[in-house]
Amino acid sequence: MKIILASKSPRRRKMFDELGIEHTLWDGEVDERLNGVYPPNEQVKLIATKKARACFEDLKDNDSLIISADTVVALGNRILGKPKDDDDARNMLKSMSGTVHYVFSGVSAIYNGKTVADSEVTEIKFRDVTDREIERYLATNEHKDKAGSYGIQEKGGYFVERVNGDINNVVGLPVLKLRNMIFDEFGIDIFDLD
Repeated sequence: MKIILASKSPRRRKMFDELGIEHTLWDGEVDERLNGVYPPNEQVKLIATKKARACFEDLKDNDSLIISADTVVALGNRILGKPKDDDDARNMLKSMSGTVHYVFSGVSAIYNGKTVADSEVTEIKFRDVTDREIERYLATNEHKDKAGSYGIQEKGGYFVERVNGDINNVVGLPVLKLRNMIFDEFGIDIFDLD
């Protein structure tokens, strides 16, 4: 079975590689804007589905399993996506210092013309982070392409005091949720393909 990962995220690609999931990549352009306001768990499912459908429409491939994902950080009523610039990243990190926030990832898959989607949420508690620590972190440029301006698997992980839930979700791909969704809907175990 051919698996297509519809993602530009190097972290998702790396996770597939580390799990031994053979795949090809599709990194076409997708308009991630939505008409209307949605709760974070719905927003990420809708955007992940937009990505999967864009890939399907581009490739017209009914025989492949197309997988996509989207991740956002929610702090109170604010959705924190990827930072626009260093000032935006600085403000995000300062606002999360000493607080709890939530990471939402949506996953979507298309196979044989059928589309499914689901979402996962993980609670993160940041320790109190100093302005100096934030500035040093920004100097690494690790924040530039990450929802919430940090990567838990990199230096940004040192800001984290506690994780409640799936850490893979925070990296950007709730692997178990994805595997179970695909198995339940299509009878395909992405961990056991030969």
